Formats: sequence, structure tokens, C-alpha cells
Amino acid sequence: MELLLFFAIFVSLMFLNCSVAFAMLLSSFAFFLIRDIPLLVIPERISAGLFSFPLLAMPFFILAARIMNSAGITRRLFNFCLVLVGHKRGGLAHVNVLASLIFSGISGSAMADVAGLGVVEIKAMKENGYDPGYTAAVTAASCTIGPVVPPSMLMIVIGVMMEESVGRLFAGGFIPGIMMALSLIVLIYIQSFSKRIAFPPPLPRAGAAEVFKAFRESFLALLAPLIILGSILTGVATPTEAGVIAVLYSIILGIIYKELTFSGLFEVLKDSAFQTGAIMFIVAAAQIFAWIVTTERVAAVVYDLVIHFVTQKWAVLLIVNIVLLAIGCLIEGIAAIMITVPVLLPVMQKFGVDPTHFGVFLCINILIGLLTPPLGMAVYISSDLAQVPVMETFRKSAPFLIPLLVTLLLVTYIPELTLFIPNLLFK
Repeated sequence: MELLLFFAIFVSLMFLNCSVAFAMLLSSFAFFLIRDIPLLVIPERISAGLFSFPLLAMPFFILAARIMNSAGITRRLFNFCLVLVGHKRGGLAHVNVLASLIFSGISGSAMADVAGLGVVEIKAMKENGYDPGYTAAVTAASCTIGPVVPPSMLMIVIGVMMEESVGRLFAGGFIPGIMMALSLIVLIYIQSFSKRIAFPPPLPRAGAAEVFKAFRESFLALLAPLIILGSILTGVATPTEAGVIAVLYSIILGIIYKELTFSGLFEVLKDSAFQTGAIMFIVAAAQIFAWIVTTERVAAVVYDLVIHFVTQKWAVLLIVNIVLLAIGCLIEGIAAIMITVPVLLPVMQKFGVDPTHFGVFLCINILIGLLTPPLGMAVYISSDLAQVPVMETFRKSAPFLIPLLVTLLLVTYIPELTLFIPNLLFK
């Protein structure tokens, strides 16, 4: 009875538009009072949950992404992609996706992608005659690649919650991330033949000299994902240490490119501190919520409920994906992970699903929520940047859900797509 009341309070607070972190804290506090559990457990669980070495990677990757946005690195990456594929049908839309794929190997954040690289992408597409609504939709869709391709903020949180190797999760996201990018490119190519979407003529093919110039200007920026991912996947550095490498390398590039000033660095540090604080507050609040869910054996109850209706693994995976997609539409990514992992991970393990496999398709589910109402944070940000109504962007983003959902199903039902690289690198 107390557990039902606990969840009722949590859901009620969410419907009252209370932030997820406060909803978790207040419902947990009420549960402690009802059960007469010592309140000293709350600070103990928070401190134990935040005392995690992998979590230290998060502020570093946040800071690295901010520095690269302010140091002109994202612009150079975009220009290099432009000379490579700008002459294809759907030119700048393809550039948008390709640039996001490369930048995802640096930032690990969808919001860093859409708010940083998105500024460059939207400006270029609008100047070349693309429909502003379609421009915002492509930008929002392409940013979903970021947290799947390593490094990834969401994968760090998932690894901490699952007590799973963050390195394995990073490696597991590599193939699915490339699949997401390719599926979006295929859709854009098909759309370029449609009369319902007005595509401007492709840009002229860049000459060899122009390609070499763009490559030379972006060479050091292109090395960033290779250095970051290489250090992690070869075992030279942990994800946390790779985050430090990313910060140092981005500062060096800012100095070399002469676009990083002391005042700019101060603003970057301030913004990164605020973003880190907001994320860590959610993580802290979720520690109490997860402790209650674990000690009350909610996962066992959910498992018994599931096998009462279905016993086939494929059906369970389908139900889990539907639940995760619904949660992703309503709750911010990190909070959604904190809520679902303690409940669903034991269920997945009972059905023989590898934690790395589950972590990757969980991440994809949450990212699809960036394109769906009512939350759809990527849509809101890209709409603001493109100065178009939010509902127009939601409508024009809908077709991009198809390739992402197809990728999700492939990743869910073909575990080798996720596990091939981790099993190769981590014995």
C-alpha cells in the first residue's frame, strides 16, 4: 500500500508540472515518513550514489563540448563536411547529419549538438534556400546521433546505474550510431525526389584545392574524435581520463585557432558548471528513488506481471521498447534512465539480455523522445534557432522517426550489432 502511495505521489507531482528531480525527492521523502525509515538514509544514499569515478567524466565532456562550440571547431567541421557532400541531392541536409556524426565523437551530448553545431547548420541551410521548418526538423533529428556514438553522457549515467563498464557501453554504441546516421541520410535522399518538399539545387562540386583547404583547416578538429575514442577503446585512458584529454585538446585548439578568449572561457566555464549542477541534482535525487525501488523489489513484481501475460523474449523486448518510448516522450533523458534502469534491468537479465545491449537500445529509445511531443527538447531548441513555430517542426520531424524506429528495432533484435565491438575489445 505504501509503495502504491509512493508512486501515486510521484505521478501526481509530475502531472502538476513539478520537475522530475523534485518529484523524486518529495515522493521519496513521503515514503520515508510513512514507513518511519530514518531520514539519515537520504544523505547516505545521495553521497554513495555520487561517489562514482565514471560520473567525473560528465563535467569534462560538457566543458569540452562548450569550448569547441566557442572556439570555432564546430564551424570547421561543418565546412569540411560541406565540401565533401554539399553537391549531392539534398546536399546541406546530408551535411547536417554527417557533421553531427563527427561532432558526436567529441561532445557526447544531443543538446550540445543542436545548440552549438545547430546554429551553424541552420544558418547555412536557410541561406541556401531550405525551408526553415524542414531545416529545424533535420537539425533536431541529426542531434539524436550524439549520445549513441561514443563518448556519451547518457551512456555514462547508464553505466553508473547498471554498474556496467562504461567502455563497453561506448563501444556498443558505435555501430548503432552509424546506422542511425545512414538511415537518416537514406531518408533525406528519398525526400530529395519528392515534390512535397522543395529542395534547393545542390551546391557546385568543390574542386580538389577547395577540399584540401577545408581539410587542412579542419584537420586538428577532425583528430579530436580519433584521439578521444582511440584513448578509450585502446585502453590507454578511462572515459573519465578521456574527458580530461578532450578538455585539454579543445583548449589547445582554441588557442591555435585564436578564437578562444579569456572572457569566452569564463562564460564557458560558468555555463558548464550550471549544466553539470543541474544534471548532478537529478542524479542525486534519483539515488533515493532507485534505493526504494530496489529494496521494495519492484523489479520482481514487474517481472511476475510481465511473464503472466507474455513469455517470449521478443514480445518482452517489444513491450519494454514501447514503455521506454512512452517514458521518453514525457521525461527528460537522464531522469528517465534513473527511473527505468532499477526496474527494467533485472527483468532484462532474467530474459538473458546483455546489460550492454540493453543500455544501448535504452539510450536510443530515450533519444527518440527528443523528437516527440510534448517534451521534445531538440525540437524546441531547433525551432527557436530557426525561428519557426514549434508545432511546424514537430510535424516536419515526424518522417525522421521512421528510420530511427527501424534502427531501434534492428538494434533490439540483432544483439550482435551492439555486442560485436565490445566483445572484440573487452574480453
